[in-house]
Amino acid sequence: MLVMSVFAGTAAFAGTAVANYGDAQGTEVANGDRYWQGQTLFVNNVQDANGDRADNTKLEIVIDSDDSDDGDLVKEVFTNETGDVQFGTSNLDGDYRLQIASSNHEINNFEVASQDLTASFDPADVDNEFDTTSDLTLDSARAGYDAYITADSLSDDQVASILDDASENDVTDNGVEVTEIQSDTLGTDFSDVDAGNYTFTVEVVDTGATADADINVTEGGDASASFASDSVVSEERGDTAEFTVDLSNSKTSEVSIGSEDVNWKANFTVSDDDDDGEVTVQFNTFNTNVGNVDADNGGFISVSDGDSFSVDESEDSRQGVHTNWDNQPSEDDASLDNPIAAGQYEMTVGVDGNEQDVTQLILNEGSVDSAQVWTHPDADAPEELSTVLEGVTEDDSTAMQDLAVVQVSASGIYGSLDADQSKLDSSVAEDDSYSLNFTQTNPGANAQTNDFHGADVTQTYFDAENNTFYAVVDTSGDNGIEVGDEYRATFTQHANSALVDEAQSTNTTFSVEERTLEFTGVNESDVLPVDGNITGDTSIAAGSEFTVQVKSDSFVRTATATVQDDGTFVAPFDFSDVDTGTELTVSASSGDASDEVSGVIVESADDGEDNETTTTDETTTTDETTTTEETTTEETTTEETTEETTTEETTTTESDGGIPGFGIGVALVAFVAAALLALRRSN
Repeated sequence: MLVMSVFAGTAAFAGTAVANYGDAQGTEVANGDRYWQGQTLFVNNVQDANGDRADNTKLEIVIDSDDSDDGDLVKEVFTNETGDVQFGTSNLDGDYRLQIASSNHEINNFEVASQDLTASFDPADVDNEFDTTSDLTLDSARAGYDAYITADSLSDDQVASILDDASENDVTDNGVEVTEIQSDTLGTDFSDVDAGNYTFTVEVVDTGATADADINVTEGGDASASFASDSVVSEERGDTAEFTVDLSNSKTSEVSIGSEDVNWKANFTVSDDDDDGEVTVQFNTFNTNVGNVDADNGGFISVSDGDSFSVDESEDSRQGVHTNWDNQPSEDDASLDNPIAAGQYEMTVGVDGNEQDVTQLILNEGSVDSAQVWTHPDADAPEELSTVLEGVTEDDSTAMQDLAVVQVSASGIYGSLDADQSKLDSSVAEDDSYSLNFTQTNPGANAQTNDFHGADVTQTYFDAENNTFYAVVDTSGDNGIEVGDEYRATFTQHANSALVDEAQSTNTTFSVEERTLEFTGVNESDVLPVDGNITGDTSIAAGSEFTVQVKSDSFVRTATATVQDDGTFVAPFDFSDVDTGTELTVSASSGDASDEVSGVIVESADDGEDNETTTTDETTTTDETTTTEETTTEETTTEETTEETTTEETTTTESDGGIPGFGIGVALVAFVAAALLALRRSN
């Protein structure tokens, strides 16, 4: 009976028309498409030039090219009795035509490309407890292909569970089939996989292209959490304390601050979401009176960017804020009348309910200490505090159009201020804790004072780490400041602050002066030396830079002058290539300050002393020798001889000054030129 069944089945197959090819037999060729070397291709219902079905007909695969090899035969194939043809591509690579051999009638043209494939794990080392994930990276020019994945020493079921999309992957006799691979990476997770080295093999289903990737799995260590620093955390009450939790073999840690001894405790969990092994916690001690952990909701805890924290509010959890001690989250309002008191607070961290490290938070009372004023040369307040500090000079006199920078040293205020300049308003409402006031101290008799406050200044920089903030005042801004004004800047922490019972304050003063600039780098005759610098005095802030211009009928030269701490400036010039006697105009401006000087170039400038010594030696061909000495009395001796050579030597000493280094003629020319041509006009 069994033999008869087989025979009958065979006979039925032989006598039945063969059906068209389908997906199980390969990929159907579409005219002009690209296929991959190793794929099995087919064409159904091939027709000849007359539109008749080409049954049992010889076809040719020939090169399709614009070159001389166009039409070269690569392979012959036959259609079956229903006009269908199937062929492999393992020896094809390029552009081809499928045509009827007897007539060259084209059926299709197509391209076959080689599918290169590489595979690797990133990272190539994981453990089976904590760092368990890795990306299986596949590099291929092709997208949307199917592949079998296997691994030595692992069953197909284990491989399927390691792949992230295990539910979408089919376990087959050839391995785990991953379909329609459109991404360069496949996620993997080696949790609970035995430690060892594994080689994964990826094989493309329809082309046979393969690639191997190796990964090393190690035993995971124990999960732990610890404080990054061995030192206690010290901060002022009202400021924000910061500490870092280090994590090993764990992405989370429970954190507690406080204890029954101080009748206040907060518990929460931090998460290392960016996988850098640490979480930095900011604890705003000013907000601890609200009874809420989350700073985004008015509470006191926030964490570094890229990480997160949470509070388990389930019934059995001990996380949250504890007061009126029962070691459970307070069912009633856990808020306090004021921020937690100064003192010592225990802090712990741990994993899975196991306390693993402990340190102390020391909260000291804050204070308002001192104030001082600086000047800054920038017309606009810099964006960064570091730029401000690099450019300031300690000076209680600020030129108009410069910046006055008021520095206040105070602690215990930054958790409340929260880098908010508007909280430095001069008004003292019921909930205002601080103010920064600027009061004019020299308004004049019966005159209105010009006052403004911290919310009106150009920019405020808060440096909580160094218990300092800086308020920048633009003297040419909208605060009504005028030349000659004097101001007292007063910072006050008011008694209605939740941190103090009595007001604390500090102040400093500064004045605003006219913006001036004056050249002093020429002598009394406005003579410019060949190799000298042009100098001057200014009220502009130290560090300011401006351009000094020297102009003649034939050239214009410039140099940059920088204001020094003593208010002087220097502009370097070299006139060694300029003819003596050249008339020049020297000018500079910075904001509303400017000066201009006209002068003339000489070989050397007067050193400023009221004496002049000129010595001239002259040899002529005369019959006379003359020696003249001139002091407060004059004595002349003359001798005549018949010698053909005459030497005249004259020495003159004058007490009314002169230009050193010149003969009488040159000195007189320079002096007259200076007197007639040099004019000084100052703006």
